[in-house]
Amino acid sequence: MESSQKMAVLGSGLVAAGVGLSLLGTALIMPAVFRWTTRLVEKRADQLAAGIEGASKTIGTVAGTLQRSFNEAKKAGITELKRGRSEERGVAG
Repeated sequence: MESSQKMAVLGSGLVAAGVGLSLLGTALIMPAVFRWTTRLVEKRADQLAAGIEGASKTIGTVAGTLQRSFNEAKKAGITELKRGRSEERGVAG
């Protein structure tokens, strides 16, 4: 075998070893990447749920305040109508 052929075989062996080590490294790092990605997704989901919960509470508070305001306005309007009718009766009578 000539020297150049020996070097070619050695080079091919080194390339194959490099590919094998790359595959081994990928196989070893994939569980860690998967776990990291899962944690990140869970964290974002929790943040999103907390944000939605906060928005829901705010909307509930606003709706309750508006409901009270409308009820008070309705009561004031009915009282005003009753007062107006009683004043009309008093003036007419």
